[in-house]
Amino acid sequence: MLGNRGSVDIQREYNQGERDFRKLQLRRIDLKGSNLKSINLSGSDLSYADLRDADLSNANLSNCYFNEGNLSGANLSGANLSGAYLIKAYLSKVDFKKAILKEAYLTGSFLTKANFLKADLSGTFLNGAHLNGAIFQGAVYDNSTRFDKGFDPCALGMTLISSFQNSVFKKISIGDVITNFETIANITSHYLGGTITAKNFEDSRPDVEWLQQFSMDKKGKISFGGTMSNQATMMQLKWFEKWTNAFIKKSSVIIQDLPNIIEEKNLTVEYLIKKNAA
Repeated sequence: MLGNRGSVDIQREYNQGERDFRKLQLRRIDLKGSNLKSINLSGSDLSYADLRDADLSNANLSNCYFNEGNLSGANLSGANLSGAYLIKAYLSKVDFKKAILKEAYLTGSFLTKANFLKADLSGTFLNGAHLNGAIFQGAVYDNSTRFDKGFDPCALGMTLISSFQNSVFKKISIGDVITNFETIANITSHYLGGTITAKNFEDSRPDVEWLQQFSMDKKGKISFGGTMSNQATMMQLKWFEKWTNAFIKKSSVIIQDLPNIIEEKNLTVEYLIKKNAA
């Protein structure tokens, strides 16, 4: 449950050395121009707050709510904003340099002349945002980052990374990946039948020697010549991601909605990685 705290209390306690202000109810709080470097506000609700020109560099703002707040001119360089909600927030000229915005929601926000230099925008929702004059040089994004149609991240100096580059994940076994692929094959088989599904499995296989150990029968069952319980390496997961994507693309020639079905059911290798993220 969120607790309540006034702006005067936070600044005073911060000045006295306190840094932990997690899960607080801070709606409409006035912290304009405050110095709150490295503060921990994770999980707090700062919707409609006035944080103009505040220094929140290197702060932990993960899972915070800043919806419709005003952070214009604030310093958020190096801050952790993973999973934060900044929907329709005023973020003009905000410094997001090297900030982590993984799966943050900036939908409909005003980001005129904001600086995302070398920021992590993996899975970030930037659809509907106002981005005039924003700087994205050196920022990274992945296939789950949401941009408006026509937005060209490459032209702005952004870099596309693998969904599991820089990820720290728990053990994902070969069997886990096979089970995931079999589930996709079962969906495909419902529309295409077992014979065509198995053929698409073979035809979409990347030209990698290790992947030759896998085969699929007409019932969508995958056999593997090695040990199912062995942990999949990062490289093996990349191969499987490439194979899965190629299989879905080939099958979607007939099942046009297949990519949406797979995404809605969270059956991508990308989701498997995220689900097992530490």
